[in-house]
Amino acid sequence: MPERLALITGGASLIGEAVAQVLAADGWSIALTDIDLATAHQVAGKLPAGSVAAVERMDVTDIDEVERVVSAIVTEHVHIDGLVNVAGGGRGLGVQRRDFVDFSLAERDKVVEVNLKGVFNVVHAVLPKMIAAKRGAIVSIAAARGLRGGPKATIYSACKAAIIVFGQSLAQEVGRHGVRVNTVAPGNTAARWKSADETERTDSPLGRPTSPHDVGDAVAFLLSDRASHITGSCLDVSGGTALH
Repeated sequence: MPERLALITGGASLIGEAVAQVLAADGWSIALTDIDLATAHQVAGKLPAGSVAAVERMDVTDIDEVERVVSAIVTEHVHIDGLVNVAGGGRGLGVQRRDFVDFSLAERDKVVEVNLKGVFNVVHAVLPKMIAAKRGAIVSIAAARGLRGGPKATIYSACKAAIIVFGQSLAQEVGRHGVRVNTVAPGNTAARWKSADETERTDSPLGRPTSPHDVGDAVAFLLSDRASHITGSCLDVSGGTALH
Protein backbone atom coordinates (compact mmCIF):
# COMPACT_ATOMS: atom_id res chain seq x y z
CA MET A 1 0.00 0.00 0.00
CA PRO A 2 1.31 3.52 -0.76
CA GLU A 3 2.96 5.27 2.18
CA ARG A 4 1.03 8.56 2.07
CA LEU A 5 -2.62 8.62 3.03
CA ALA A 6 -5.07 11.36 2.03
CA LEU A 7 -8.45 11.80 3.68
CA ILE A 8 -11.01 13.32 1.31
CA THR A 9 -14.35 14.69 2.47
CA GLY A 10 -17.13 15.00 -0.09
CA GLY A 11 -15.57 12.07 -1.89
CA ALA A 12 -18.80 11.18 -3.69
CA SER A 13 -18.84 14.52 -5.55
CA LEU A 14 -17.30 14.93 -9.00
CA ILE A 15 -14.54 17.10 -7.55
CA GLY A 16 -13.96 14.59 -4.77
CA GLU A 17 -13.79 11.81 -7.33
CA ALA A 18 -11.30 13.72 -9.50
CA VAL A 19 -9.13 14.55 -6.49
CA ALA A 20 -9.09 10.88 -5.51
CA GLN A 21 -8.18 9.80 -9.05
CA VAL A 22 -5.29 12.24 -9.40
CA LEU A 23 -3.91 11.50 -5.93
CA ALA A 24 -4.18 7.75 -6.46
CA ALA A 25 -2.31 8.11 -9.75
CA ASP A 26 0.40 9.99 -7.83
CA GLY A 27 0.78 7.10 -5.41
CA TRP A 28 -1.40 8.24 -2.53
CA SER A 29 -3.55 5.89 -0.50
CA ILE A 30 -7.11 7.23 -0.33
CA ALA A 31 -9.56 7.40 2.58
CA LEU A 32 -12.80 8.42 0.92
CA THR A 33 -15.59 9.89 3.05
CA ASP A 34 -19.02 11.28 2.24
CA ILE A 35 -22.51 11.43 3.67
CA ASP A 36 -23.56 9.51 0.53
CA LEU A 37 -21.83 6.21 1.26
CA ALA A 38 -23.27 4.33 -1.73
CA THR A 39 -21.86 6.82 -4.26
CA ALA A 40 -18.58 6.97 -2.36
CA HIS A 41 -18.24 3.21 -2.82
CA GLN A 42 -18.94 3.65 -6.56
CA VAL A 43 -16.16 6.25 -6.74
CA ALA A 44 -13.80 3.98 -4.82
CA GLY A 45 -14.53 1.19 -7.29
CA LYS A 46 -13.08 3.33 -10.10
CA LEU A 47 -9.76 3.91 -8.35
CA PRO A 48 -6.63 1.84 -9.02
CA ALA A 49 -6.40 -1.46 -7.21
CA GLY A 50 -4.72 -1.14 -3.84
CA SER A 51 -5.14 2.62 -3.59
CA VAL A 52 -8.28 2.66 -1.41
CA ALA A 53 -7.51 2.58 2.30
CA ALA A 54 -11.04 3.25 3.55
CA VAL A 55 -14.52 4.27 2.45
CA GLU A 56 -16.56 5.73 5.30
CA ARG A 57 -19.82 7.56 5.80
CA MET A 58 -19.05 10.90 7.37
CA ASP A 59 -21.34 13.86 7.90
CA VAL A 60 -18.97 16.80 8.34
CA THR A 61 -21.58 18.65 10.40
CA ASP A 62 -21.61 15.88 13.02
CA ILE A 63 -18.51 16.45 15.14
CA ASP A 64 -18.92 13.15 16.98
CA GLU A 65 -19.06 11.20 13.72
CA VAL A 66 -16.10 13.16 12.35
CA GLU A 67 -14.00 12.38 15.42
CA ARG A 68 -14.98 8.71 15.29
CA VAL A 69 -14.12 8.28 11.60
CA VAL A 70 -10.83 10.16 11.85
CA SER A 71 -9.80 8.15 14.92
CA ALA A 72 -10.66 4.88 13.18
CA ILE A 73 -8.60 5.82 10.12
CA VAL A 74 -5.61 6.84 12.23
CA THR A 75 -5.87 3.67 14.32
CA GLU A 76 -5.84 1.55 11.16
CA HIS A 77 -3.31 3.51 9.10
CA VAL A 78 -1.21 5.34 11.74
CA HIS A 79 -1.18 8.77 10.08
CA ILE A 80 -3.14 11.09 7.79
CA ASP A 81 -0.62 12.86 5.57
CA GLY A 82 -3.09 14.91 3.54
CA LEU A 83 -6.56 16.28 4.21
CA VAL A 84 -8.74 17.56 1.36
CA ASN A 85 -11.92 19.35 2.40
CA VAL A 86 -14.27 19.01 -0.58
CA ALA A 87 -17.64 18.64 1.18
CA GLY A 88 -19.81 21.71 0.61
CA GLY A 89 -22.21 23.28 -1.84
CA GLY A 90 -25.39 25.29 -2.05
CA ARG A 91 -27.98 23.98 -4.44
CA GLY A 92 -26.45 20.55 -3.98
CA LEU A 93 -27.72 20.82 -0.41
CA GLY A 94 -31.20 21.65 -1.66
CA VAL A 95 -30.81 25.38 -1.01
CA GLN A 96 -31.78 27.40 -4.07
CA ARG A 97 -30.06 30.61 -5.13
CA ARG A 98 -31.99 33.69 -4.01
CA ASP A 99 -31.51 37.18 -2.63
CA PHE A 100 -30.08 37.36 0.87
CA VAL A 101 -33.28 38.79 2.37
CA ASP A 102 -35.23 35.82 1.02
CA PHE A 103 -33.09 33.15 2.71
CA SER A 104 -34.76 31.41 5.60
CA LEU A 105 -32.74 31.01 8.79
CA ALA A 106 -32.77 27.24 8.29
CA GLU A 107 -31.34 27.58 4.76
CA ARG A 108 -28.68 30.02 5.92
CA ASP A 109 -27.62 27.77 8.77
CA LYS A 110 -27.51 24.69 6.54
CA VAL A 111 -25.11 26.35 4.11
CA VAL A 112 -22.90 27.59 6.95
CA GLU A 113 -22.95 24.24 8.78
CA VAL A 114 -21.71 22.28 5.77
CA ASN A 115 -19.46 24.75 3.97
CA LEU A 116 -17.74 26.42 6.91
CA LYS A 117 -18.32 24.61 10.18
CA GLY A 118 -17.83 21.28 8.39
CA VAL A 119 -14.31 22.36 7.45
CA PHE A 120 -13.68 23.49 11.03
CA ASN A 121 -14.88 20.12 12.35
CA VAL A 122 -12.69 17.96 10.14
CA VAL A 123 -9.59 20.12 10.49
CA HIS A 124 -10.07 20.16 14.28
CA ALA A 125 -10.13 16.35 14.28
CA VAL A 126 -7.18 15.79 11.92
CA LEU A 127 -4.81 18.61 12.83
CA PRO A 128 -3.66 17.30 16.24
CA LYS A 129 -2.53 14.09 14.52
CA MET A 130 -0.52 16.07 11.98
CA ILE A 131 1.02 18.26 14.67
CA ALA A 132 2.02 15.21 16.69
CA ALA A 133 3.65 13.68 13.61
CA LYS A 134 5.25 17.03 12.66
CA ARG A 135 4.08 16.73 9.08
CA GLY A 136 0.98 17.04 6.94
CA ALA A 137 -0.80 19.18 4.37
CA ILE A 138 -4.36 20.47 4.27
CA VAL A 139 -6.17 21.74 1.17
CA SER A 140 -9.70 23.11 1.37
CA ILE A 141 -11.89 23.70 -1.67
CA ALA A 142 -13.13 27.28 -1.67
CA ALA A 143 -14.69 28.82 -4.80
CA ALA A 144 -14.36 31.71 -7.21
CA ARG A 145 -17.39 33.11 -5.37
CA GLY A 146 -15.19 33.34 -2.31
CA LEU A 147 -12.79 35.62 -4.19
CA ARG A 148 -15.29 37.96 -5.83
CA GLY A 149 -18.69 37.23 -4.33
CA GLY A 150 -21.81 37.00 -6.42
CA PRO A 151 -25.50 37.86 -6.37
CA LYS A 152 -27.94 35.29 -5.00
CA ALA A 153 -25.02 33.42 -3.44
CA THR A 154 -24.23 35.64 -0.47
CA ILE A 155 -24.11 32.96 2.24
CA TYR A 156 -22.17 30.50 0.08
CA SER A 157 -19.73 33.23 -1.02
CA ALA A 158 -19.19 34.34 2.57
CA CYS A 159 -18.43 30.77 3.66
CA LYS A 160 -15.94 30.23 0.86
CA ALA A 161 -14.23 33.56 1.59
CA ALA A 162 -14.01 32.53 5.24
CA ILE A 163 -12.37 29.23 4.27
CA ILE A 164 -9.65 31.14 2.42
CA VAL A 165 -8.88 33.41 5.38
CA PHE A 166 -9.14 30.46 7.78
CA GLY A 167 -6.44 28.73 5.74
CA GLN A 168 -4.24 31.81 5.75
CA SER A 169 -4.57 32.18 9.50
CA LEU A 170 -4.12 28.50 10.29
CA ALA A 171 -1.03 28.30 8.09
CA GLN A 172 0.66 30.85 10.34
CA GLU A 173 -0.15 28.81 13.44
CA VAL A 174 0.94 25.37 12.32
CA GLY A 175 3.87 25.96 9.98
CA ARG A 176 6.29 25.48 12.85
CA HIS A 177 4.87 21.97 13.25
CA GLY A 178 5.64 21.02 9.66
CA VAL A 179 2.01 21.37 8.54
CA ARG A 180 1.03 23.34 5.44
CA VAL A 181 -2.47 24.77 4.78
CA ASN A 182 -3.74 26.01 1.42
CA THR A 183 -6.99 26.50 -0.49
CA VAL A 184 -8.13 26.06 -4.09
CA ALA A 185 -10.77 28.32 -5.64
CA PRO A 186 -12.41 26.65 -8.66
CA GLY A 187 -14.62 28.41 -11.18
CA ASN A 188 -17.85 26.93 -12.53
CA THR A 189 -17.24 23.20 -12.25
CA ALA A 190 -19.33 20.16 -13.14
CA ALA A 191 -21.38 18.67 -10.30
CA ARG A 192 -23.75 15.72 -10.14
CA TRP A 193 -26.69 18.06 -9.59
CA LYS A 194 -25.86 20.48 -12.45
CA SER A 195 -27.30 20.21 -15.94
CA ALA A 196 -24.94 19.86 -18.89
CA ASP A 197 -25.93 23.31 -20.14
CA GLU A 198 -25.07 24.92 -16.81
CA THR A 199 -21.78 23.07 -16.58
CA GLU A 200 -20.65 24.23 -20.02
CA ARG A 201 -21.54 27.89 -19.42
CA THR A 202 -18.40 29.98 -19.00
CA ASP A 203 -16.93 33.43 -19.45
CA SER A 204 -13.38 32.16 -19.07
CA PRO A 205 -10.82 33.72 -21.44
CA LEU A 206 -9.55 30.16 -21.88
CA GLY A 207 -12.84 29.24 -23.53
CA ARG A 208 -13.94 26.41 -21.25
CA PRO A 209 -15.24 25.92 -17.72
CA THR A 210 -13.16 24.50 -14.90
CA SER A 211 -13.13 20.70 -14.93
CA PRO A 212 -13.05 18.52 -11.81
CA HIS A 213 -9.64 17.26 -12.92
CA ASP A 214 -8.34 20.84 -13.08
CA VAL A 215 -9.19 21.01 -9.40
CA GLY A 216 -7.70 17.58 -8.73
CA ASP A 217 -4.42 18.57 -10.35
CA ALA A 218 -4.23 21.73 -8.25
CA VAL A 219 -4.90 19.81 -5.04
CA ALA A 220 -2.32 17.17 -5.90
CA PHE A 221 0.29 19.84 -6.50
CA LEU A 222 -0.42 21.58 -3.19
CA LEU A 223 -0.21 18.28 -1.29
CA SER A 224 3.01 17.28 -3.00
CA ASP A 225 6.62 17.96 -2.07
CA ARG A 226 6.78 20.26 -5.09
CA ALA A 227 4.76 22.70 -2.99
CA SER A 228 6.90 22.24 0.11
CA HIS A 229 7.39 26.00 0.52
CA ILE A 230 3.80 26.99 -0.24
CA THR A 231 1.45 27.60 2.65
CA GLY A 232 -1.35 30.07 3.34
CA SER A 233 -2.02 30.41 -0.37
CA CYS A 234 -5.22 30.36 -2.39
CA LEU A 235 -4.72 28.88 -5.83
CA ASP A 236 -7.22 30.38 -8.30
CA VAL A 237 -8.34 27.64 -10.71
CA SER A 238 -11.22 29.59 -12.21
CA GLY A 239 -9.85 29.92 -15.74
CA GLY A 240 -9.51 33.66 -15.30
CA THR A 241 -13.11 34.26 -14.25
CA ALA A 242 -12.24 35.37 -10.71
CA LEU A 243 -9.33 37.72 -11.32
CA HIS A 244 -8.51 39.44 -8.04
